[in-house]
Amino acid sequence: MRRNAVKKLYAIMLSLVFMLCGCSSAPKDAPLGTNAEYDVLGLGNIAVGMWVTPTDAYRTEEQFKLLSESGINVVNGFGYSENTDEKVQAVLDYCEKFGLKYLYSSIAVEENIRAYKDAPDEKLVSATMEQIDKFASHSAYAGQLFLDEPSVAYFDALKEFIGAYKEKHPDKLAYVNMLPSYGVAGSGSSGYESYVDSWIEKISPNMYSYDSYPLIDYNPETPGYRTEMEDYYYNLDLLRVKTLEAGIPMWAFAATLAYTHPSEPNRREPSREEIRWQVFSDLAFGAKGIQYFCYFTPGQDSYGEAMVTRGGVPTERYYYVQELNKEFSSYGNILLNSDAVGVMFNDYRRNGFDIYSTPLKKFGSIESVEGNRYVVGCFSDKDTGKKSVLISPTTPRDDITLTLNMAKNVKSVSAYVGGEKTTLNVENRRLTLNVKHGDAVLLQL
Repeated sequence: MRRNAVKKLYAIMLSLVFMLCGCSSAPKDAPLGTNAEYDVLGLGNIAVGMWVTPTDAYRTEEQFKLLSESGINVVNGFGYSENTDEKVQAVLDYCEKFGLKYLYSSIAVEENIRAYKDAPDEKLVSATMEQIDKFASHSAYAGQLFLDEPSVAYFDALKEFIGAYKEKHPDKLAYVNMLPSYGVAGSGSSGYESYVDSWIEKISPNMYSYDSYPLIDYNPETPGYRTEMEDYYYNLDLLRVKTLEAGIPMWAFAATLAYTHPSEPNRREPSREEIRWQVFSDLAFGAKGIQYFCYFTPGQDSYGEAMVTRGGVPTERYYYVQELNKEFSSYGNILLNSDAVGVMFNDYRRNGFDIYSTPLKKFGSIESVEGNRYVVGCFSDKDTGKKSVLISPTTPRDDITLTLNMAKNVKSVSAYVGGEKTTLNVENRRLTLNVKHGDAVLLQL
């Protein structure tokens, strides 16, 4: 609590300094000094998780080998499949064999939390800790999935369970996946910000995970059609700011399947470029963990095929994700160790939604940017202050051309293009980049 308060005070003071001096980014050679802990699982790179594990018939060594070969390194447990202690133990053992971290999920734990909300009883907390203790000493056990997408009504109950868990397992991750802005019904922007603030202030979490699925299933011949959810970038930027202030990592989800929903627009099956666009957008806004919804195809008919079919066969999206994971892992350690201090952003206003913060005009050795429909995620290494940027289009359909106007002393920059490190020359203080839809470029300034 005290450390978070200090970090928040520092962030406020830093903002005031910027306002007074007219700066639009941190001093070029100065780290933010947040002492943030972003590598909460000790992976040394971006955490790559998933939702929905293989079902009973496919809980095999072969299937978990396939999972590990996709580039996923964190297995989000799925209590509906791993619904006995024996099944949980089997998954833990497979994770250990293939070097995967496991976040345990239990329907019994969820039921205890829901019961506690309605009638607080310490016995429910004790029973939960006893269930968790059955597996917490396993080498693959990395943390606990407590609840998915809780409303504010569950915050007090979750505080009790997570508090007890932290006392017993301070070195493990207490994981709760939070709602997106469109999922907090009737709240509007101010209501969603309050939802996020309340969670961080009440729980003092060591990470913030949420899901937002922007790819709407649309017909371009229908009047007023929408291609993506309008609040997608607003949500990302709000959480970039809030997690930066708290000094904790943000984890985000990307969709790998189509699905129908009774109270939301239906979602389309993502193409290769649309999966990449989601992930690069998440990373540009500072995500330190990427999670895929879903890995194994859910059993309900409302879901299309994910990375692996219900029959255990990889789909083309498995290979899209495998390629993508390999690509961003080549520079993931750079992003992981950096504060996401802001974005340079040029896009049309999305049906009433701007991003949450004021976009930066310059950053590091970049004096200005010319172009349209781009996001430039701006990063400062939390130890050295070294600057980097991740550049991507703001739609999954548009190639972009943008020109970076650089400081006069810059002759070249190191870059990761397609995951490969190279050097790009700066001509007459200008660096022009062509970035295709579904791609991204990381520059070290």
